[in-house]
Amino acid sequence: MSPEELLRAHIEHGLQAHAQGDIESAKDAYQQALIMAPDHAQALNLLGAALLQLGRAEEAVEYLKRAAGRLRDNPGVMGNLAQAYFALGRYEESGAAFRKASRMDPREVQFQLGVATSAAMQGKLGDAEALLRRLATRFPNEPLVWFNLGNVTRDLARPEQALESYRKALEFDPRLIDARNNLGGVLQALLRFEEAECEYRQCIEMAPDYPIARCNLASALIAQGRFGEAEAVCRELIRVAPELSPAHALLGSALSHQGRLLDALEFHRIAAELAPRECEAAATYAAALVESGRAAEGLHWFSRALAPDPGSTAVRQKLGPALLANGSLADGWVEYRHRPAFLRFREKYSGMSLAQTLPEDLDGKHICVLREQGLGDEIFFLRYAREFSGRGARITYRGNNKVRSLLARAPGIAQVLDETAPLPPADAVILAGDLPHALSVQPASELSLLSMQDSISVVPTGTPHVPDFPRRIAVFWPPVAPSLVLKPLEEKIEKVRRRLAAAGDPPYLGVTWRGGIPPHEQRTASWTLYKEIGKQLFAAALREVPGTFLALQRNPVPGEIEAFESVLGRQLHDFTDLNEELEGMLALLALIDEYVGVSNTNMHLRAAAGKTARVLVPCPAEWRWMYSGRSSPWFPGFPIYRQSLQGDWGPALAALKQDLGNR
Repeated sequence: MSPEELLRAHIEHGLQAHAQGDIESAKDAYQQALIMAPDHAQALNLLGAALLQLGRAEEAVEYLKRAAGRLRDNPGVMGNLAQAYFALGRYEESGAAFRKASRMDPREVQFQLGVATSAAMQGKLGDAEALLRRLATRFPNEPLVWFNLGNVTRDLARPEQALESYRKALEFDPRLIDARNNLGGVLQALLRFEEAECEYRQCIEMAPDYPIARCNLASALIAQGRFGEAEAVCRELIRVAPELSPAHALLGSALSHQGRLLDALEFHRIAAELAPRECEAAATYAAALVESGRAAEGLHWFSRALAPDPGSTAVRQKLGPALLANGSLADGWVEYRHRPAFLRFREKYSGMSLAQTLPEDLDGKHICVLREQGLGDEIFFLRYAREFSGRGARITYRGNNKVRSLLARAPGIAQVLDETAPLPPADAVILAGDLPHALSVQPASELSLLSMQDSISVVPTGTPHVPDFPRRIAVFWPPVAPSLVLKPLEEKIEKVRRRLAAAGDPPYLGVTWRGGIPPHEQRTASWTLYKEIGKQLFAAALREVPGTFLALQRNPVPGEIEAFESVLGRQLHDFTDLNEELEGMLALLALIDEYVGVSNTNMHLRAAAGKTARVLVPCPAEWRWMYSGRSSPWFPGFPIYRQSLQGDWGPALAALKQDLGNR
């Protein structure tokens, strides 16, 4: 066989292997051809393409550049080179190569799509959209054009247009699985969870080995509160893809939402170890460690999570509650400035100048304070209002109209505005959630936290040496401000007394089994602020407690009160209407003998009325109830009954039953 015939045989063998999906054998054959003819243009191109498919884009570029130098008018070679640049994240070079290929073959839509996607990856979303819309006019039946247009409009925060484009793509190619998955992602971002779930399930039906759709399905189930189903999806995914970090992270989340913190901890650890460069995975594991009582380890993992990017908002949003819930209040308030509620407010009112710190000398200053979160948070954070008057400042507050009359007579607040009123002239405008940080002495550790990157050194192995967080020996420093004081109106007191007398004899016990706002009402996909205890378990624990029981649950579901009283064994009197008339609720909470339930607005009103309550705290606990202990510094005298780290309410409810029996 002549050298030319042998050369052709190597190339032919490589092409056959390539066609059969044996890329490694194809690569070997092309390399043999190049040994015989180092500058053979076809062999250079084919080897470059094979290396690209094998994930060796850096090597592929060198061969494809040589091939393009010899086949200057070949659009396929230039397109391969463009894809290799794209795989390396060299988007400017990939865009230039795709443009050259497109000039060589203007009819090939893939090259022009490459130009658009390269622009998008450089952040030039407007340029990418303009090109894609021109392509949609020229190639209206091309699904990839619509798919990429959906991606761009999604990234431009125009979700409805993205939905339209993804649906167009699926109209022309119903099996374009990435378009269906992304369609589900946009629906989920719009809180249309059931529709998103449907799209993810179709993805899985079409491609059972498509792991991202299973991850997204688990996420959608978690967003709907279907934690057990999400757990099952994640366990099956881990069985077939044990190295997939997001699957372990989502399983940890599903378990955590069921109160099974110790089970969740192991999966968050695996997720962090499988993705050592993923800051959020490390931060989630760090938060899980702190929630489980392993604070020192958790803070070290937070240091690791912040090392690559000390300003990471996602990490600091987890760090803030972890510090606050362990009593590191000053450090915690520093991190609390990154809370999602503040960021959403700032985005919504981008033209408003918001302060997060205040001058030390407040004498004669006018400060306008705005609400940002729920009714309970308004009452909670306004406990700091008295400090302003003590330092010579005047406070104007603009909050929810449901608490306006209550707050109008609260000490320390000069004026309470209607929630729609324009802002008055003021020396500073600040959100209520920033008051603790703005009014406290700054911790010594703040500087070191913010400049952590400067203190990271690299040991010879190349592994970052991450410093631990500075530790301060202190007990709830700075001291917490006492609750806001709200005195009920006399006419409301008399009205509620008559209603209580009609319900039965004292002692009077109010109960609440659900608190917070579900995600669809929050306009987020977070269950962090939502708390619930099973009604049957709760009612059974109260069955032998004497007294007249009152339902104070906000927005009870039809049949809930009846279900509770069937286990309680006596009538549960319906006082739920007072959740819409908080002057009456404040009077009721000032009069009744006991209030027992999960954390909600009424807990804050009970404290403001100068009374105590018994609090049922699910795992993981909200930071204001701390991660351990029978009490919280924010609510002195409020006994806490905690769900166990494995989700068991039994011991907590047994203690509640005993304490109520010993009253």
